[in-house]
Amino acid sequence: MVEISEQPEVTLQDFVIPAKIEAFCEKYKPLGHWREDCDMFTDYQLRSYFKAVVCPLGDPLALYLQELAVRGFKMKDDECGEPVIYAALR
Repeated sequence: MVEISEQPEVTLQDFVIPAKIEAFCEKYKPLGHWREDCDMFTDYQLRSYFKAVVCPLGDPLALYLQELAVRGFKMKDDECGEPVIYAALR
């Protein structure tokens, strides 16, 4: 008799923490362009904020960026040609 234990399949979504998205959205409001009073989030800064580390299943930052875009935080090319998200403190 062989017993097969079913383990839930791990997906990239398992590496996304919705509470971190909520916290970001509660602290910042999206901006469409740079202003003196705004923060600029690069790929590196977003990866650090969300602790989004590339894993064998893919890059969880892609899922964070999708969810942020739905909430108005869209990546724009800055003057240096690097995509960034512009946001201001609420």
